[in-house]
Amino acid sequence: MIHRVTFRAFVASTEDDGKVREALSLFVPKGSVSKTSAVGHFGNEIIILSATLGKKEGLRFFLLLREALPEGDMARLRREAAQRVDDDCKLYLRLDKQAACEGEVRLADCGDAISVSAHLESYPARRDRALKVAEDLL
Repeated sequence: MIHRVTFRAFVASTEDDGKVREALSLFVPKGSVSKTSAVGHFGNEIIILSATLGKKEGLRFFLLLREALPEGDMARLRREAAQRVDDDCKLYLRLDKQAACEGEVRLADCGDAISVSAHLESYPARRDRALKVAEDLL
Protein backbone atom coordinates (compact mmCIF):
# COMPACT_ATOMS: atom_id res chain seq x y z
CA MET A 1 0.00 0.00 0.00
CA ILE A 2 2.84 2.41 0.83
CA HIS A 3 6.39 2.68 -0.47
CA ARG A 4 7.42 5.36 2.03
CA VAL A 5 6.16 8.35 4.00
CA THR A 6 8.31 11.48 4.19
CA PHE A 7 8.02 14.22 6.82
CA ARG A 8 9.53 17.72 6.73
CA ALA A 9 9.32 20.64 9.12
CA PHE A 10 10.98 24.05 8.95
CA VAL A 11 12.27 25.58 12.17
CA ALA A 12 12.58 29.36 12.18
CA SER A 13 15.39 31.04 14.11
CA THR A 14 12.84 32.09 16.75
CA GLU A 15 11.77 28.47 17.39
CA ASP A 16 13.39 25.74 19.47
CA ASP A 17 14.48 22.93 17.13
CA GLY A 18 14.40 20.49 20.06
CA LYS A 19 10.72 21.20 20.58
CA VAL A 20 9.93 20.72 16.89
CA ARG A 21 12.01 17.52 16.87
CA GLU A 22 9.91 16.35 19.84
CA ALA A 23 6.75 17.22 17.86
CA LEU A 24 7.98 15.10 14.95
CA SER A 25 8.56 12.22 17.36
CA LEU A 26 4.77 11.89 17.63
CA PHE A 27 4.94 10.43 14.12
CA VAL A 28 8.47 9.06 13.62
CA PRO A 29 11.13 7.44 15.84
CA LYS A 30 13.38 10.09 17.42
CA GLY A 31 16.56 8.64 15.93
CA SER A 32 15.23 8.86 12.38
CA VAL A 33 15.03 12.67 12.20
CA SER A 34 17.78 14.36 10.18
CA LYS A 35 18.73 18.02 10.36
CA THR A 36 19.81 20.38 7.58
CA SER A 37 20.53 24.09 7.80
CA ALA A 38 19.66 26.76 5.27
CA VAL A 39 19.86 30.55 5.16
CA GLY A 40 16.67 32.58 4.87
CA HIS A 41 16.08 35.63 2.68
CA PHE A 42 17.20 37.99 5.44
CA GLY A 43 20.26 35.93 6.41
CA ASN A 44 18.53 34.13 9.26
CA GLU A 45 19.21 30.44 9.86
CA ILE A 46 16.43 28.01 8.99
CA ILE A 47 16.65 24.42 10.17
CA ILE A 48 14.95 21.72 8.14
CA LEU A 49 14.04 18.56 10.02
CA SER A 50 13.08 15.54 7.95
CA ALA A 51 12.42 11.83 8.31
CA THR A 52 11.30 8.96 6.12
CA LEU A 53 9.35 5.88 7.14
CA GLY A 54 9.31 2.63 5.20
CA LYS A 55 6.31 0.45 4.42
CA LYS A 56 5.52 -0.99 7.86
CA GLU A 57 6.24 2.21 9.76
CA GLY A 58 4.24 4.16 7.18
CA LEU A 59 1.21 1.96 7.75
CA ARG A 60 1.61 2.49 11.50
CA PHE A 61 1.61 6.25 10.87
CA PHE A 62 -1.74 6.02 9.07
CA LEU A 63 -3.17 3.91 11.90
CA LEU A 64 -2.03 6.58 14.36
CA LEU A 65 -3.49 9.28 12.13
CA ARG A 66 -6.89 7.57 12.01
CA GLU A 67 -6.89 7.16 15.80
CA ALA A 68 -5.50 10.57 16.85
CA LEU A 69 -6.88 12.98 14.24
CA PRO A 70 -10.20 14.60 15.18
CA GLU A 71 -13.12 13.16 13.24
CA GLY A 72 -13.73 16.46 11.43
CA ASP A 73 -10.15 16.51 10.15
CA MET A 74 -10.36 12.85 9.13
CA ALA A 75 -13.60 13.54 7.24
CA ARG A 76 -11.88 16.48 5.54
CA LEU A 77 -8.97 14.24 4.43
CA ARG A 78 -11.40 11.71 2.98
CA ARG A 79 -13.41 14.43 1.24
CA GLU A 80 -10.28 16.05 -0.24
CA ALA A 81 -8.49 12.80 -1.18
CA ALA A 82 -8.83 13.45 -4.92
CA GLN A 83 -7.12 16.85 -4.56
CA ARG A 84 -4.38 15.43 -2.31
CA VAL A 85 -3.19 12.63 -4.64
CA ASP A 86 -1.03 13.65 -7.60
CA ASP A 87 -0.11 11.96 -10.89
CA ASP A 88 3.07 10.53 -9.28
CA CYS A 89 0.91 8.50 -6.85
CA LYS A 90 1.76 10.65 -3.83
CA LEU A 91 -0.68 11.67 -1.12
CA TYR A 92 0.02 15.05 0.52
CA LEU A 93 -1.11 16.45 3.83
CA ARG A 94 0.08 19.01 6.36
CA LEU A 95 -0.09 18.56 10.12
CA ASP A 96 -0.29 21.49 12.51
CA LYS A 97 3.24 21.94 13.87
CA GLN A 98 2.19 24.04 16.88
CA ALA A 99 -0.48 21.49 17.86
CA ALA A 100 2.11 18.69 17.53
CA CYS A 101 4.40 20.65 19.87
CA GLU A 102 1.54 20.39 22.40
CA GLY A 103 1.15 16.64 21.74
CA GLU A 104 -1.99 17.00 19.61
CA VAL A 105 -2.62 15.80 16.06
CA ARG A 106 -4.53 18.14 13.74
CA LEU A 107 -4.49 19.14 10.09
CA ALA A 108 -2.81 22.45 9.39
CA ASP A 109 -4.61 25.45 7.97
CA CYS A 110 -1.46 27.58 7.70
CA GLY A 111 2.05 27.31 6.30
CA ASP A 112 3.65 26.59 9.69
CA ALA A 113 3.21 22.85 9.34
CA ILE A 114 4.77 19.42 9.22
CA SER A 115 4.57 18.43 5.56
CA VAL A 116 3.79 14.79 4.90
CA SER A 117 3.98 13.00 1.57
CA ALA A 118 3.13 9.33 1.21
CA HIS A 119 4.30 7.53 -1.90
CA LEU A 120 1.50 5.05 -2.55
CA GLU A 121 1.87 1.63 -4.14
CA SER A 122 -0.29 1.08 -7.18
CA TYR A 123 0.33 -1.35 -10.01
CA PRO A 124 0.44 -0.08 -12.60
CA ALA A 125 1.39 3.30 -11.17
CA ARG A 126 -1.66 5.37 -12.05
CA ARG A 127 -3.39 8.17 -10.20
CA ASP A 128 -6.80 6.47 -10.14
CA ARG A 129 -5.31 3.36 -8.52
CA ALA A 130 -3.33 5.49 -6.06
CA LEU A 131 -6.51 7.34 -5.15
CA LYS A 132 -8.17 4.02 -4.28
CA VAL A 133 -5.20 3.17 -2.04
CA ALA A 134 -5.44 6.60 -0.37
CA GLU A 135 -9.15 6.09 0.28
CA ASP A 136 -8.40 2.71 1.87
CA LEU A 137 -5.73 4.26 4.11
CA LEU A 138 -8.00 7.07 5.22
